[in-house]
Amino acid sequence: MSASRSKSLSAFVATSICAVFKKSESGNINNKPRNGHRMIGGPGEQMEPLEWAKFVIRNKAENDYPAALSVLSSKASQGNTEAEFYLGLVYARGQGVDRDFHLAREWLQRAAAKDNTNACYFLGKIYLRGYGTDVDAVKAAELFERSADDGDVRAMYELGLIYMNGAGIARDLSKTYNLLLEAANGGHLEAQFVLGQLYKTGAGTEKDIAQAVRWLSNAAMHKHKGAQLLLGDMYTLGDGVDKDLDEAGRWYEMAESQ
Repeated sequence: MSASRSKSLSAFVATSICAVFKKSESGNINNKPRNGHRMIGGPGEQMEPLEWAKFVIRNKAENDYPAALSVLSSKASQGNTEAEFYLGLVYARGQGVDRDFHLAREWLQRAAAKDNTNACYFLGKIYLRGYGTDVDAVKAAELFERSADDGDVRAMYELGLIYMNGAGIARDLSKTYNLLLEAANGGHLEAQFVLGQLYKTGAGTEKDIAQAVRWLSNAAMHKHKGAQLLLGDMYTLGDGVDKDLDEAGRWYEMAESQ
């Protein structure tokens, strides 16, 4: 693939970082025993303390962060893998604490050492982006591969991009294609978007406009703005498809409506 084509393809690839939780949603603490266990009340139901703490972090319930962090810290110090992962996530995102990537790495590494798929994925993101540490694409790739082997489509996508960019690891577009195909079949929209471009340009696979349009359309119909705009451009210019300004207009309108 030519350097210009590679540059054009890479330009479409967007990456994101974990957002800082801001939404406030509160629960209530209830010490009523059930089956001999102290239960904590979430909205409309009773949960074990760790499950409640995970609920608070997932649902951005800022008012309950102090109690949730107390639960996570206690469980993590006892070696609970899920608590270690969530505590690492808390420090990486700065949920109720100052953001601290050193502590995030420490807790995520503990969970990753016990084969926690989510910990491997987020730890890989830290090394890939160099959050609080040196960028290490090799270590990131190793972590993503462990997570991808367990079926994590997010890790498949990130690993595919590493092989496509070839920064710190040997470039291999055939691996990119295989990883993105699996992630796309698993419903990962960014993977579908990039896979469509691989088919469009013949990068890592045979050029196939029909497959390109298929994957780009699937991403576009699920509100991927980049895919909508690219399809609009293709139909405007007759780029691999019959020129069709009405069809182009439909995709552009869809993008503008978001």
